[in-house]
Amino acid sequence: MKASFRKVMFLFFSIISLFAISANATEGKVIGGSMHESPEWFKDSFLDIAEDIEEAKENNKHFMVFMDLEGCPYCSKMLKENFINENKTSEFIKKYFDVININVKGSREIAWDEETTLTEKELAEKLQIQYSPTILFFNYEKEVVVRVNGYRNPTDFKYILEYVQGKHYEKMTLTEYINKIERKELYTLKDNKMFTKTKDLSKINTALAVIFEDGSCTQCDYFHNRLLKEKSVIEEFSKFTIVRLDANSDEEIIDVEGNKTTAKQWALKINLDYRPGILLYDNKKLISTVDALLFPFHFKELLRYVSGKYYEQYPNSYLDYLKVRQDELLKQGINIDLGE
Repeated sequence: MKASFRKVMFLFFSIISLFAISANATEGKVIGGSMHESPEWFKDSFLDIAEDIEEAKENNKHFMVFMDLEGCPYCSKMLKENFINENKTSEFIKKYFDVININVKGSREIAWDEETTLTEKELAEKLQIQYSPTILFFNYEKEVVVRVNGYRNPTDFKYILEYVQGKHYEKMTLTEYINKIERKELYTLKDNKMFTKTKDLSKINTALAVIFEDGSCTQCDYFHNRLLKEKSVIEEFSKFTIVRLDANSDEEIIDVEGNKTTAKQWALKINLDYRPGILLYDNKKLISTVDALLFPFHFKELLRYVSGKYYEQYPNSYLDYLKVRQDELLKQGINIDLGE
């Protein structure tokens, strides 16, 4: 009788163990991605860059390459708001630009120059593409004059388009141009209990985040009302000393390296045209720059990459870390939401 009971209990616990193993084996899912297609009016190109630039020049246009990735939510948002929706920005693009699409993981062959033919994926690697989308603008000498990392809303993107169309790149940087033009005041700088007020950043020895905002910032409300209220972001950001600066301020400060400067001069020096632009430091070394919109998952993982010193293990790219990290989370049964 006792032996029979032991067999029953053994079978019972074996079944429980199998259920536990099965539960642990259930992988998480990636959600929040967004499929998209290029607008029909994008140029039907033979993917010879020099030829495309010549044709654009003949039509008094500039040549633009929209580099994207399947399932990329930032690409979908950028395409919809700037290229597909009928607005002043999309009308301006159609009038003054020839646009082609390149998939950063694609296999189509591209004649980059007279000596170089690469697949789409190889070209993305050659150009060290870190963001999707990445948008490249060319002058008539076949040089990339502007590189836009990530999403821009129609207002901000229109400034970039006007900068290229007017050939202002021949006289000044994009950051200098944007600082010179008159922009609408859309935003009043908001405080946050996580922010530290200081004029001397050289004395900060922890992981450091320096945030640049200004009154024309179109994404600052999203940053404060969405990102800075996300539990996972707050948890990672708590590992930093966070200093927020008004990018238009002429008030003297001391930067991380101990130089006297102003927030305005600093932003100009590093050509930081995106707001809120964020510099992420560790041990007084600049590890990463946030110069595009990031949704919660990517933002909190970038913070972890810096504060957790994973940049030492993955020094070439945050994307190397991110691939391993995503696999790790999925194997733990954790869902990853890439969306807003």
